[in-house]
Order: sequence, then structure tokens, then C-alpha cells
Amino acid sequence: MNQIKSRTFQLLGSCLALTTFLFVSIAANAISLPPRFFHKTLVGTNFVPILGMNVDGNVNPLDPSYTISSDADIEANVVMAGYARNFSLFGRSSQLAYMQPMGDISIRSTSGAAFPIDSSANGFGDPFFEFNINLIGPAPQRTLPDALRYNPGFSMDLLLDLSVPLGEYDKGEAVNMGMNRFWGRVGFPMIYQIGDVWAPGHRTSFEVIPAVIWYGDNDDYGPTGNFTQSTDPGYSVAAHLTHDLSDEIWVSLDYTYMQLGDSEVGPVETDGKSFSSVGATIGTQITRNMVFSLGYQTTMDDNDPKDIQMSTFSASITFFWGSVLEGLHRIGSDGQ
Repeated sequence: MNQIKSRTFQLLGSCLALTTFLFVSIAANAISLPPRFFHKTLVGTNFVPILGMNVDGNVNPLDPSYTISSDADIEANVVMAGYARNFSLFGRSSQLAYMQPMGDISIRSTSGAAFPIDSSANGFGDPFFEFNINLIGPAPQRTLPDALRYNPGFSMDLLLDLSVPLGEYDKGEAVNMGMNRFWGRVGFPMIYQIGDVWAPGHRTSFEVIPAVIWYGDNDDYGPTGNFTQSTDPGYSVAAHLTHDLSDEIWVSLDYTYMQLGDSEVGPVETDGKSFSSVGATIGTQITRNMVFSLGYQTTMDDNDPKDIQMSTFSASITFFWGSVLEGLHRIGSDGQ
């Protein structure tokens, strides 16, 4: 029984550790999805992710349209907390999540700026909601034997995201925590299991996540709020090669390509830029109901001031629980 308990919580912890990286990626690289996030876990599991990150670059990391401030440096310190739950819908494994960003962002002119900038914002950002449902892959895990037998093989999900403009926004500021417009994403995450064995210490996977990003309009844009900010849809492709270093520690090499949509502010039109980023992720389980993760991500080929530049350090803790898991705890306690 103790061996079954240990393996079960290793499997669940490894899957749940990934969830927080979704929200790191949303804030720091709006379309870079996390490694192993779409590996499934038990139906009825709840989790609360709490994470912090530091972002430095020339774009607001909470703005998915990535408007470049080529003559300025932007630094953000953001904490995110939320809630998510796994469940079964139409006989498929599904998940619904909510995340709330908060923190501070500052922008400062670099040397040689024609119009010096020195501005900051703090408070709450726009709440973010996500729905995910598996389309191709294993059946939902309803029991502990289901969790122990889980093998992703080849699987594909449908991903739907929505950011709601309820965060703090001031049209007179150079940066804001809120974006004053809706934006969302539709994606099809795919997992390919490498090797026949899928158990702690032996898991390797290759993952590809294509997604299309859409944007609503900001009708109160600019210092006086007299302009409308519009952005055409864009797209991204993320890829992850993940591998277990031990029963409880896994790592991932991460790559993202993103093509931004063309934008228009009043009469001024701007072609959408493209950029790539690389990074690494590491996750581990520190207690039976808690996992810890670290991540780093940075843009590539960004030496020109007009290129998108962004580097992100992040750390997260996720707490998880569920009725089946608590039953396993009680069984183990009674057997000791």
C-alpha cells in the first residue's frame, strides 16, 4: 500500500506542478504554454497555484499584443493566485481554471530617449479563465488504478482562454496592470509519449501546442483616451521536450514562436512582429499535497531596440487535494 501511495502521489504531483506554468507563460509570454501541463490527473482533483515572477524587457508582459517601447526598460514583479479543478465532460477529461494577477510594473526611459518616461502601475490585473477538454487520448482517470495505468500515448486537447478587462487601467499612464480589452486564445495541445514506460523516473515526452490569439478593441487608448487600439489575430507554436531526472524531478527544454497580429491605433498602422523564445523548466514534489517549480525564459535575436526583448524568472507552489486522494491518505493511516 505504501508503494502504491508513493507512486500515485508522484504521478499526481508531477502533473499538477505543471499547471502553474500555464499562468507564468500567460503573463510573461502570453502564448507560450507550459511543458507537461496537458498530462492528465484524477477527476475531482482541486488545486490552488501561487506563483511569483520577475520580468524585464521592452514590452508590458501582461499585454498580449506586446507593444514595444524601444527606448525604455520595463520591469514587472507579479504574483498570481487562483483555483482550478479537473472533471469529466462528455466522457472526456476536462479542466476549468481561474487566475488573478497582481503586482507592479514600472517603465523608465533608456539613454537617448527623445521623450523621457518614468511611470509605474500597481494593483490587480485582468482575471484570466481557461477551459480545456481532451479530444483524443486516454479516458478520464476516475480511480487510483486509472491514474496508475495512465499513458498519454498520442493525445490532443481543445484549449479555450479568455482574459476579462476588470483590472486597473488608467489611460494617462504609459503602463497598466489591466489592458481594458478582452483577449483570448484557441489552441490544440498535442502530446507524444516517447518510450513505452510511463512511470515516475521514466517519462519522456514531446509536445506541440499551436494556438490562435484574438483581441478585442481598447476604445480608451492613449494619454487622452481619444484613440481605439485594434489588433488582428495572431498565432503561436510552442514545443517542449521533457524528461524525468528521477522519480520526483523532471526538466524540460522549451521553445516558442509567436506571430503578432497587425495593429492600428487611430490612423497609425503597425505590422505585427514575430519573435522566438527559449527556456527551461524544472519541477518537483515537496510534500504529498504540494509541488514546487522554477522556470526561466528569454527571447532570441533581440539585439535591435525595435525587437521584442523579454526575460523572465519564475517560482511557484501548487497545493492540491481531492476526495480520492484523501481516501488514500486514510487507508494508509489505518494500515500503519
